[in-house]
Amino acid sequence: MLSEREVLRFSQLKGDFYALKDVVVVEEITNLYIDGNLYAVFHHSPSQIKELVIGHLLTEGIISGIEDILKIEFSEKNIHVELSKKPLKFPEKHRLITTFCFDNNMLQPYLLKAAQKLRLNRIKFSAEIILKSVDILNSKASIFKASGGTHAAALIYENGELIAFAEDIGRHNAVDKVIGEAAMKGVDFSRMLLASTGRLTSEIVIKAIQIGIPVLISLSAPTDMGIKIAKTLGLTLIGFARGKRFNVYTSIDRINEWNQRSVRR
Repeated sequence: MLSEREVLRFSQLKGDFYALKDVVVVEEITNLYIDGNLYAVFHHSPSQIKELVIGHLLTEGIISGIEDILKIEFSEKNIHVELSKKPLKFPEKHRLITTFCFDNNMLQPYLLKAAQKLRLNRIKFSAEIILKSVDILNSKASIFKASGGTHAAALIYENGELIAFAEDIGRHNAVDKVIGEAAMKGVDFSRMLLASTGRLTSEIVIKAIQIGIPVLISLSAPTDMGIKIAKTLGLTLIGFARGKRFNVYTSIDRINEWNQRSVRR
């Protein structure tokens, strides 16, 4: 996961360069084949590869559950996946992971069912658990602490129980990894929040919605498209979760303190 490199660092105080050893994150490239066809090329950190593949297939709507995967085989830099039936969403061939187009007037067909379930999900999370997810991201991200070169993601139940954690050079990959790990454990995604260190773009929002996760949190900012999709499809979107504060952009009714405040009024 980490590699040591010799670097030359410039010091303005000394007015000169000096040599030292530093650590950097390792990046690998893996080709993913689905039923014999090249589907995507992953740039990723060398850990939890199986979780990454399973999570990606789930969040992209290629499969509806882990039972749709008949076989996963690893061969050097290639991963071969055989599905038990025709994919729910026909995969584009040979692409660099996730792309998504959103139109207010036309909801993607493969997301209709997921969005309907999400709107009916009335689960509540406390501010304490939301902030705990931030503490988990900060405390467990050992590779980031050593290198500054990774994103982290975590899945947490409403009672604060940590289900999955991952780091990767890509924020999409980190999210896919924790979802893949949780799917392998057979957990209930509708009772979880997903916490991430990366930007909350439309792609990350769609991943959460596709798998049925009701609350998405980040230390970073959302984009306008991410907010628009979250609002339309019923996802609770929280950004800038740092220290003892956070910003809620959509579906605030899933936060306990907001409902208690409404009652007191």
